Order: sequence, then structure tokens, then C-alpha cells
Amino acid sequence: MFARSPTRTPYICTRCLKQQNRRASSHVTPPTPPSSGAARLTTRRLISLHGEEAPKFLQGLVTNNVTSKTQTGFYAAFLTAPGKVLHDVFVYPTLTSSWHKDTHGNGEKGLEQPSYLVEVDTDEVGVLMKHLKKHKLRSKFQMRLLDDGELNVWNMWKEDQRWTLHTQGSNTINGLLGLTDARAPGMGQRILLPPSSQAGSGLPDELNVTEAPLSAYTIRRYLRGVPEGQKEIPRDDSLPMNYNVDIMGGIDFKKGCYLGQELTIRTHHTGVVRRRVLPVSLYSFSDDAPVTLEYNPDSAITLSSDIQTESESIVSHPDIKRHDKRKRATGKLIGSIGNVAMGLCRLEQMSDLAVSGEGSSFGPEHRFVVEDEHSGDIGVKAFVPDWLRGRIPAARVQKRVE
Repeated sequence: MFARSPTRTPYICTRCLKQQNRRASSHVTPPTPPSSGAARLTTRRLISLHGEEAPKFLQGLVTNNVTSKTQTGFYAAFLTAPGKVLHDVFVYPTLTSSWHKDTHGNGEKGLEQPSYLVEVDTDEVGVLMKHLKKHKLRSKFQMRLLDDGELNVWNMWKEDQRWTLHTQGSNTINGLLGLTDARAPGMGQRILLPPSSQAGSGLPDELNVTEAPLSAYTIRRYLRGVPEGQKEIPRDDSLPMNYNVDIMGGIDFKKGCYLGQELTIRTHHTGVVRRRVLPVSLYSFSDDAPVTLEYNPDSAITLSSDIQTESESIVSHPDIKRHDKRKRATGKLIGSIGNVAMGLCRLEQMSDLAVSGEGSSFGPEHRFVVEDEHSGDIGVKAFVPDWLRGRIPAARVQKRVE
């Protein structure tokens, strides 16, 4: 037998090497988001619906109210028949915009017909197109997927700008097609920009903001507990209430029938939503739990599953567990950048909220962890923002009939 050379480099398969390089490249924590800026959302694409029956078609499929008179954009979701989330979307009415006039393609008659742009997660745009085609049948409207770059989705924010509801205002912002993102305070505005309107920096001069990376938008979402896209809202496996679609203004409980309405309405009126998405802070478990939720660009917290880049976020959703002998799961981590993240949390176990007659079992001394294969136990602290706390329904008290 021959002795193995001591200088021989151990073999590493290509897959493991890629994972090591990916973790090493993602270890660099993004900078703190600027107080004002705009980020191009490369994770989102647009589908155009144009024709006289487009409002009726959307009305039967999305959770929010759509009529031919709707002129302001809104947030909504497509559901499955059992009431699970297929896609979270923004819908932009384009009837009075210059984009509608330039692209109607139906002569003068087309200028009078309602038209909408549906914004959806880039990775799921093909799935949504199949869903729309399946239900279109003989409905009188045209549908197409916009070419990549034909209209770019941007998010613009200014910290000193007052937050207003999406039901106020028009469908244009500084003359550009867009809407106010009313899912949470401070989420800013979404703007659709054609390549011709973008200057060398990618933004029109009249917006008076500088371009920021996609990570800045993602961090701002995480600090507010706003999930987005199918990597954070798993398709066919998520109830809209668990992911705050209702309290983010995405569901109209007074509208008529739509696909998936039955379970959604029944849960709203008679059920209890025990799990919701909350912003969480990650910290070294050897340290004390943080008192406030703040993004720290110098944080050394890194999860093995945290492979956040400019174009993708984490895919795996590790369990959040209470740190005791039983180590029972109390939630799932659905997205993270550095020390800020979002978790699908059991409210009465991870916060002081009481949503059922049982009451909250949470105590200040309770600690929660995510078990990581490389970093060991990482501490998790959930926070309930004021805007979210004020919208979560209180526990219903059952009155006894004498």
C-alpha cells in the first residue's frame, strides 16, 4: 500500500464549492438604506390586460374590488379555490395614462376601453399567465406579458413624506404611471418607468432622488414586516391572513364572489388568525436580546440559508423554536438580511398579542432561536410594529346566553 501524500488537497465536489463561494460572497452586509431614494425592482414583472371585459375578469379572480371606474392602483392577491395565495400583486389602471394611449393597439375604440397592468413576482410570471389564460375563456380583452425592460418597476421613498392610503390620489406620480404603496407606513410609491424616461442614472430628474440598491428596498420591507413574492409567501401553501394581506389593504371583504372567497370570508368573520408575519431581529444567542428593531450593517449574523443577493432571497424557511427542553417550533423564518428578518410567528407564543380566548402565553424571559448548521443557535426576537398592532383584531369574547 502506498502512503497518501500529505500535500494532497482534499476533493470538494462542484456543488459544495458553489455553495461555499455563494456564502462567502453573500457575507458582505448591505449598507443602511438612505433616508430617500429609489430602487429598481428587478424581482417584479408586468402583465397587460386591455379590453371591455377586463374589469369583470379581474373582479372574479382577485381579492380586492375592481370596477371599470377604478382609477387608482391597489394591492391584491390571486387565490386558489381552497383560499391559498397564488400570487401577491399590484394592479395599475392605465386608462388615463399616456402609456395606455401609446399601447392600446385597437384604434380610437381602444382609447375608451379599460386597461390594467398586473405586477407580479418575476419567477412566477409564467405561472400567473397560465392561470389567467385558463380562466379567460371567451372574455373580450387582450392579454400579454410585457417584454423585460419595456416598463421597469421602481420603488421610491422619502422619509419626510407623509404616508397616505392607496385609495387617495390618481394613478400618476409626477406624470408617471404609479401608485402609493399602502401596505405599511413609509413604504413609499411604486413607479413604472419606460426606458425612454430614464436618465443616465436610471431615474427622471424631476423625481429628485438618487438610485439605491434592491437590498435597500428589501431591508425597509423587513423592518416593517411586509412579505413579497413567492419565496416569502409560498405558492399554494399560504393563507392570506397569515401573511397580512388583509391588514395591508389587499382584501375587500364587502365585494362579490371571487375565486377562493369562501374560506377567506369565513376566517375573517368566525375564525382566529393565530399566525402572522412579524419583523424579527437576529442576534448572537450569547448576548442579551435587542430592545429595539434596527438594522445594523456591521452585524456578523449570517445564516447558512441566507443567500440574499440583488436578485434572489432565501428559499428555505428554517423553524423558529423556543429555547427550552422541548424546543417546540413557534414559527418559521421567511427572509433575512444581516440582523433583520421576517418570521411567520405564533402570535400568542412570540408576542404579547392575544388573538383568542386562551390569551398570550408569552413572557419577557422567553427566548427563541433558529438552529443553524454552521453558526449554531442564533437568537430571534419578534417585534409588533405600531401600525400592525392597531390592525390585528383583538380576541373575541364569547358571550354566554342566559
